[in-house]
Amino acid sequence: MHLPETAARIVSCDVFDTLLHRDHRSERCRFHDIATVASRALAAEHGTAPRPGAIYAARLQVQRAAYRALDLANPSGDVRFADMLAAMTRVLSLDDRAADILYRAEITVELAQLRANTPLMTWLKRRAQAGDRIIAVSDTYHRGATIAHLLDTLAPGHPVAHIYTSADHDATKRTRALFDVVLRNEKVAPAEILHLGDDTLADVTMAAAAGLRTAQLLRPRHVVLRRRLDAVRARAMHRHWIGVARNGTRRTGP
Repeated sequence: MHLPETAARIVSCDVFDTLLHRDHRSERCRFHDIATVASRALAAEHGTAPRPGAIYAARLQVQRAAYRALDLANPSGDVRFADMLAAMTRVLSLDDRAADILYRAEITVELAQLRANTPLMTWLKRRAQAGDRIIAVSDTYHRGATIAHLLDTLAPGHPVAHIYTSADHDATKRTRALFDVVLRNEKVAPAEILHLGDDTLADVTMAAAAGLRTAQLLRPRHVVLRRRLDAVRARAMHRHWIGVARNGTRRTGP
């Protein structure tokens, strides 16, 4: 990983696949893992629960609907995970307490499948010790408090001083709107911020359009390839998971 040794008052970092590395699992496999954990937790706490396939199907249904609505109403904004959880409980005919169980299942799986980018964290600590301000800027449906919990747990002692998320500010990097929020709040010239991230559009093109200096940090090719292969497997399994959801929605016991 090549990191630029360039003067900047602020170093801004993307979170997922930059500060925190995901493993080889595709998004759909991660969603099914979350659904499995959630189903077990709901059964343990309520005695009965939707099967993992039903929770998985509800997640896809709700998330797709949320982003379709967002594209029509506010393409520069983002959805909030709390709103998706509330919608999932309605789709699954669960009570309001279930939203907290679904949230905890999400965080349990995230903590198991994420790891800190240690070389980057070490470099950022040096920059912070030299006087730079370190911030995180993430397109995510999670609140900043959730990202802070993930960072505190997986990278204790990290130097991130503030977290900006698209969910908190209803503004996304992909239209540069979140970078404009950062500039208003940080009150520095755009060229005084160095932004690091993996996404070509969000972290390079749009950051540069906002006037920030940029450096792209890509995952190794073998990780990208394994994730693509996992996505193929997930598509093959998708019909099975959806079929289970349709044929039996409830399970009993843990």
